[in-house]
Amino acid sequence: MSSWRRTKWSFLVLTLLLFSIVMVMISLLQPERANRRKREACGCSVRSDSETFTRVPGSRTLLINAFREHRTPAASVRLLAIVPGEERSLRSHCVFCCQGDGEMATSTAQRTTHRSNYFFPYGTGDFLCLIPPGCEPRFVGLLSGDSVDFTNFTLLPVLNRAPVERPRLPLGFTLCIANMFNSYDNVLQFVQAMELYRLLGIQRVIVYKTSCSATMDTVLDYYSRKTGFLQVRPWPIDAFLKPSSSWTPSLGPGQIHYYGQIPSSNDCLYRSMYQSRYVLMHDADEVILPAGNVSFQTLISDLEKAHGEKVNFYFPNNVFPYEEKEENSRFDFPEWRNVPGSNFLGHVLRELDTSGYNTGKLVMDPRGVLQMEVHSVHEHIDGGRTERVGRERGQLYHVRRRKNNQQGALVRDEGLLKVAGALVERVNHALSSMGLLNTTAGPAPTSAHPSPAMAGLR
Repeated sequence: MSSWRRTKWSFLVLTLLLFSIVMVMISLLQPERANRRKREACGCSVRSDSETFTRVPGSRTLLINAFREHRTPAASVRLLAIVPGEERSLRSHCVFCCQGDGEMATSTAQRTTHRSNYFFPYGTGDFLCLIPPGCEPRFVGLLSGDSVDFTNFTLLPVLNRAPVERPRLPLGFTLCIANMFNSYDNVLQFVQAMELYRLLGIQRVIVYKTSCSATMDTVLDYYSRKTGFLQVRPWPIDAFLKPSSSWTPSLGPGQIHYYGQIPSSNDCLYRSMYQSRYVLMHDADEVILPAGNVSFQTLISDLEKAHGEKVNFYFPNNVFPYEEKEENSRFDFPEWRNVPGSNFLGHVLRELDTSGYNTGKLVMDPRGVLQMEVHSVHEHIDGGRTERVGRERGQLYHVRRRKNNQQGALVRDEGLLKVAGALVERVNHALSSMGLLNTTAGPAPTSAHPSPAMAGLR
C-alpha cells in the first residue's frame, strides 16, 4: 500500500474515533442538561455553601438550614429559621425539588415559633414540611402567603438525610459555642478552654463566628486547619438584622437576642444529631469539670447508669468573677502576659449564687430534643427529660464579670487547678505553634504535675 493510502486510512480511523468520543460525551451530558432545564423552568436555584441565611420571598423570615426529620410519624423536613413575631399567623408552604427528575412538589408548612426570644422582635422558629408521596427531597425552600412566584427563589440542601443509630455515631462529644461577636479577643482563655476540652475528651468544637480580632483568627485557623479539632461556621447576622449584644432589650437594643445565640445553638444541635452522642452548649469562658479524678467520659457514663439514656444533664452556673483575680498567683506566667484575654487559672474565688435563676448549661442527647434555648430544653421528644447534676458529680466553672453585687459573697474553690499541670503544658505547646508564646520571658512554665486521672489524657 502506498504511503498516500496509509495516511488516508489513518486519517479516517482517527476521525471516526474522535466522532465516537464526542457522541458519548453528548449522551452523558443530556440527562444533566434536561434536569437543569427542568430546574431552571421552575426558577429553582440552590444555596451555595458560603451562604448562611436565605430570606423567604414575601417575608422577613430568614431560613438557616433544612433537616430531614426522622422522629415524626410522617416523613417530613424541618426548616430552622429566624422569624419575626409579627408573622406568627402568616401561612407558608414548602417547595421540594425531588431527587431524580428534578420536578417540584409542595406541601403546607406547619409553623412553630419558639417561645424564648427574650422580648426581642425576632426569635427562633421552625417549619415542619410533610414530604409529598413519591418525592425524595434533596432540596427544599419556603414561600410565604399564597405566593407562587419562583423569582429569586432559593432552595436549601436537606441535611441529616440518613439517620444513624446511637451505637454507631462517629463522635462521643461535640461542643457548640454560639456566638463569637464584637471583635472577640479573649485569646488566652479561648486557648485554655480548647486545650481543656481536648484534655477532657471533647472530640469536636463548632464555633459560630460573626466577628473576632486578627489574633483570634490565627487561633481559629490553628484549631481548624492544623488540628482539625474545631469547625468555624460563618454567622453574619449583622448583615441581615440589628443584633443585640445583651440578653434583654433594656441592656442592649436590637432586633434579636445576643447576635442570634438561640437559633445558632439549635442549628448546632440539629447538625450534630447524627454525628455525636452528646452535645454540650456553653461558651469559651465556661467548662464543665468532673468532680474527683475522673474523665468527662466517666462522668457521663456514671450519669447514664443513674438516669438512663435519652437524658439531658443540666449543670448549675458557678461564677468566678474576673474582677477577683488572685494576687501573686503561681499561674501568672510572664510568657502569657502579652496574650490578650483572661487566665482561667488565676480565678479561684467563686460567688455564692443567691439569685435563684437557672443560668447553668446543658449536656444534651440531641435526638431527644426538639427545641432548646440558652439554659434549658423547651421541648423534649420520646419521653426525654433533663436531670440536674449536683456539685458532687461535676461543676460548671464560669469566668465572667460579677453577677452577685454582694462583694463579700465569695468562697475559695481550687477545683480547676487539679488539671493545671497538663493544661499548662498543652497551652504552651499551642501558643508556641501559633507564634503567640513570649519566649523572651524565659523558659516556658511546666507548673505542677497533673492528677493521675488526667495524666493519660495528654
